This record gives sequence, C-alpha cells and structure tokens, in this order.
Amino acid sequence: MKVSIARRLALMFALAAVLITSTSAVLLRCSLKQSLDEQMHNELILRHSVLDPLLSKYESPEDWVGVHQKLDTLTPSDERVLYWVLSDDSNYSYGGAMPDGQARSQQPDGFSVMEMPDHHCPMVLLTKTIPAMGSRPELRFIVGLDSTPFMGTLGNFTRALIFTSALGIALAALLGYWVSRLGLRPVRRLSNQANSLPPGDSKQRLETEALPSELQELAVSFNGALARQEAAWCQLEGFNANVAHELRTPLTNLIGQTQVALVHDRDLNELQDLLQSNLEELERMGAIVNDMLFLAGAESGQRATELSDVSLYEEASKTVEYLEPVLFDKHLNVVIEGDMRARIDRRLFHRSLANLLQNAARYADPGSTITVSLVSNGMQAEVSVSNVGEPIDSEHLEHLFERFYRADAARARSDAHHGLGLSIVRAVASMHGGRVFARSEAGCNTFGFSLTSESLA
Repeated sequence: MKVSIARRLALMFALAAVLITSTSAVLLRCSLKQSLDEQMHNELILRHSVLDPLLSKYESPEDWVGVHQKLDTLTPSDERVLYWVLSDDSNYSYGGAMPDGQARSQQPDGFSVMEMPDHHCPMVLLTKTIPAMGSRPELRFIVGLDSTPFMGTLGNFTRALIFTSALGIALAALLGYWVSRLGLRPVRRLSNQANSLPPGDSKQRLETEALPSELQELAVSFNGALARQEAAWCQLEGFNANVAHELRTPLTNLIGQTQVALVHDRDLNELQDLLQSNLEELERMGAIVNDMLFLAGAESGQRATELSDVSLYEEASKTVEYLEPVLFDKHLNVVIEGDMRARIDRRLFHRSLANLLQNAARYADPGSTITVSLVSNGMQAEVSVSNVGEPIDSEHLEHLFERFYRADAARARSDAHHGLGLSIVRAVASMHGGRVFARSEAGCNTFGFSLTSESLA
C-alpha cells in the first residue's frame, strides 16, 4: 500500500506531538503530585507543631481528660484529619486501635501511608515520639490526613491532561497534513510540468527559476537526464543512419552484381569472380558488425580482463612488424621512442596501435617517418602515433574518435575503411581506464591513448 508524502509527514507530526505532549504531561503530573505531597506533609507538620507542646506538658491522667477533649474538638466530622496517641498505659491513649491493624508503636518516626476501610485513597500519617515525663510514659503521637481531596485534584488534572494532549495530537496531525499538502504544491506543479512535456520534442526542459531551492537541484538533475537522453538519442539516430549508410553500399553492390549475373548466362570463371567480389563485400559487412559489437561491449562498461605485465616497446615492435607490408607500400619508416612496463590486454593493445598506425599510414606523406611515442606522464602512460601530413582543422579533432566520423569524405576512402578504427582505439583506452587525444601542429598529426595508473605495472 502506497502512502503519500503528506500523510507520512502528518503521521510524523502526530508522533512528534505524542512524544512532546506525553513527556510534558508526565512531567506536569509528577510536578503536581510532588506539590500535593508537600502540601499534605506541611499540613501534618503544622498540626504536630501545634499539638506536640500540648501533649508534652501534661503528666497526670487528670490532665489528659482535657487533652482528649481538645483532640475531639480538632477532629472534623468528615474524619479528614484523625489523631492517635499510642501508649502502654491506657490512661494516656487516644483514638483506639489503628484501622489497618498494624502495631505502629514499633515503627520509626516520620511519614507513612495507611489504607483506610471504605476509602479509595490512603491516609498519610506523620508519627512522632513524645518522651516520658514524670508519671507519664513515652507516647507515640500520630496525625493522619485523608489524601482523597488531593488525589481527586490530581485525577482531575490527569484527565484534563489526557484530553488536551489527545486534542493537541489530533490538531498537530491535521495541521501537519495541511502544512504538508501546502508545502508539496511545488512538487505537484513540478510533476504536472514533467507530465506535460510533449512527446517527440527532446529539447523541452523543466523550468527551474520559480522552484524552491530544494526542488531546483532535483529539476536541474532531471534536466540533465533529459539532456543526456537527447544526446544519446541524437547519437543513436546518427549511429543508425551511419550503419544504414555503411551497410547500404555493400548490400547495393551485392544485389547489383547478382542481378547482372542472372541476366545472362555466365561461364565458371565469371561466376567465380562474382562470388569472390561478393565475398569481399560480405567480409566487409562482417567486419562492421564485429566492430559494432565490440564497441557496444566497451560502451557498456566492459573492462579489459586478460592483463599481463609487458614491455610496451616490445609489443609496439610486434605491431609495427605485422604492418610492415602496408608501410613498405608507401615507403614509410617507423621509429619507436621510449619504453615502460604496464599491465595491459596485449590483444587489445595491438588492435588499437594497429588502427593508429594504419590511420597514420593512410594520410602520411610518402617517404616520411611515423613516430610511435611511449611516454610516462605522471601516473599515466601515453601511447601516441605521429605522422607528417595534411593538417587537420581543430573543429574536427574532437570528433575524429566518434563512430563513422570523417573530416573529409572525399579522402576517407569509405570503400576500403568503414570509419570505426579510431572509435575502437577510444574503446580500448576506456577498457584500460584511459582516454584518447588528437593534435595537429606544424604539419604533424598525432593520435594516441593513455593508460591510467591502475594499468601501470
């Protein structure tokens, strides 16, 4: 069951009110009870202070007749206050036996409580010992005060506390719900604004100026998500268009060549040539599909796993040796500068470096030298390939590692290369926790990638 935020906040307000009112009510009740106990104790002390001297100065039994009359006079008809004088001599006793049947002559002086028959509340007692004087023995003088009026006041106050606390909690819950609904209006407006965004228009954004500061951060984050979605959508549209364009050419060639071959009878040699041409187109399409699958895995966060501690110079030399026929055709020399050890996926390293070397060989001036640099830059290892060739405009440098991007379609030779080589270099760098870079300065074009400190040996 889903509970709205307003109801949750109202419940929290109610719980807070319960905690506050309960604590306050308990403290107030305890304070009142302590005050009432002090009042009862003070009254008992006052009555003792008046009667103790009277009982102390009389010694003979004849004098105690007046004491009995005095105590009878001071005892109210409602028996709210009672007196007892306990003594071993009956001539000096008053009030009879204690109602609870206890031998209180043996108990120490001070305050105590005694349950009374037919009374809901106990009687508070104050006992004092009056020393013997002359023929009069030691006396135990007890004054009892009925606590019913005091406990009645405490009970009325407790009921009033319960009622006011319950009312306060209910009001806190209702006001909390109202305040929550009022405070959440900007959230509802933001939700309505998000729901009203028209479909198909990826440039729409939420308005953040009129929102509270707490919601502005949420709206800005949401707008950022919309911007990333727009960029991803545009990238996907461009990717789909590029894939369709790249696959359309070999498919068109396959269809056209097959249709032409079927128009007339062909001998075996012509059919073999046709199959060979079709195989080349199919291999190109297969390469595009394999590269796209590799890029999809890299962009999903896949990391290089088959790591080994190698010398980058030795691995770069193996790659150059593998591409020697391509370099020889254009009369290009390759120089490898620097060396370091790193933990890399050798297969991926060869693939990315081979793509950089093929790219350099494609656009390098014939007879020039290609330089492979292996540089340690702080906590990073940078692998770069430089060639002398036609300068590249700065507006193209940041896009050259995008899929199917070509700075010059006329010189891209799309019939032989499908525009994913540098994208694969970026994917390999990402799988090793690095990045890619490109520079074009003074007629020298440099492309490369780095390995982060996590990949360094």
